[in-house]
Amino acid sequence: MEVCIAYMREQAVMLSIKDNIIFIDDEAQPIKGISQKDLQDFSDTVNAIPYSPGPGYQALVNAKRTAFLIKLLGHAVGEECMDKLSHILDSVHFDVLEFLGENPDN
Repeated sequence: MEVCIAYMREQAVMLSIKDNIIFIDDEAQPIKGISQKDLQDFSDTVNAIPYSPGPGYQALVNAKRTAFLIKLLGHAVGEECMDKLSHILDSVHFDVLEFLGENPDN
């Protein structure tokens, strides 16, 4: 199973599990304790949001992605992996804050 955990520079950031190893954009990551069920639960949560073409829909999806990324950070091992997840989280969280009108430009 593969799920989109973010969009960065208009490119999807994909997470998958193959042979119990977590991959982000086809690069193995030391994230322990995340299962196919966790990915399915995340996917179901995102898919349960009724689609709307407005920016509110994307903000809600990104809020769900933010929560999942925080969960991943709690299971990450190693500074490099944590930095990668933190960078992705910052991007997704910024999009949510921007929708709420709470970005640094305001």
